[in-house]
Amino acid sequence: MKKDAISTGLFIAIGFLCVAIVIAILIPVVREVVGAADDNKPVIPAVSVIQSVDSSHAAVLTQSLSDNLV
Repeated sequence: MKKDAISTGLFIAIGFLCVAIVIAILIPVVREVVGAADDNKPVIPAVSVIQSVDSSHAAVLTQSLSDNLV
């Protein structure tokens, strides 16, 4: 009976140890994967307005766009 209790206790202790080792290894790996996923966000290009107008209208359009951005 005593042997059974000791072997069961060792089995449980070794099981907890294995689980703790796996968790200690997985937490940094998961943090690294999640951090790398955040770094790979796509770059959204700025909106550009392209119109074919003569130079006098282009100057007015450029001035009005720059006034709206400020």
